[in-house]
Amino acid sequence: MKKLLFIGSMALSSLTFANTKEKVKENGHEIKKEQASDVKELTLEQKEALALYFRWWSVAFTNACGSTSTIYFQSDNPDMSPAFNDELAYAVNSNYGNC
Repeated sequence: MKKLLFIGSMALSSLTFANTKEKVKENGHEIKKEQASDVKELTLEQKEALALYFRWWSVAFTNACGSTSTIYFQSDNPDMSPAFNDELAYAVNSNYGNC
């Protein structure tokens, strides 16, 4: 009995929630959904703006296993400032044990 109830509920839920219709009727008018799947490449100005907005830094160091690791971290502080050094130290220390 439990198996029958389980199979029935699974069938009902899959038929109810797996609705893939692309047309929606609203006030008697039929409206089609449009899916935008165009991928546009960023312009040089947009890439530079993103680089300035997200300042990513990379550091290479020898980890606990003896191999070289390169990690990336984000910092909005100027280079060699105490806050930048704190973020750099945190990034290296948190990834030092990852082999």
